[in-house]
Amino acid sequence: MKANGDRRKVKISRDGNYLGPFAFKMNFPAGFRPNVGYLEQLERWQKLEFPSPYLNARRFDSADPKARKRSVAVIHELLSLTMEKRMTSAQLEAFHAECLLPSQLLLCLIKHQGIFYLTNKGERSTVFLKDAYIGSNLIDKCPLLQFYDKFMALCGRGNIDLSENTNSLPTVI
Repeated sequence: MKANGDRRKVKISRDGNYLGPFAFKMNFPAGFRPNVGYLEQLERWQKLEFPSPYLNARRFDSADPKARKRSVAVIHELLSLTMEKRMTSAQLEAFHAECLLPSQLLLCLIKHQGIFYLTNKGERSTVFLKDAYIGSNLIDKCPLLQFYDKFMALCGRGNIDLSENTNSLPTVI
């Protein structure tokens, strides 16, 4: 038996991000301090391969860890396809049967707090894709959202600087 001093130190990523084709970008909440056991489990999960979210899920066993990771990939892909990179739980529920999402979808989203952010307002909850945001600001806004922000600013309801020329919309004469 080896003494504690002889143990090899294995480098574990503190932020949960790993390189690889099956890894998701992680962004933990500010006060979250994961322990080594959690990080080791997360590393195994990040390296686990999974079937494409575009394949028919009926042929996969829902108890299989690869099928569970595929469910996270499906939700990630759905949120990536939206303009605001977010959906209400009711909107996600519409995809539940078609995509064969887990029955305890909320628990799945909470378990992966480094990928998704959940808000609750009364009975309505919203799921955000964390890697699409810096703080509360959407990173890559589509032109329609940029136009909406500028329109709201002109109406006096927004706090956007209209003089900024980055990401400006073309003017129509």
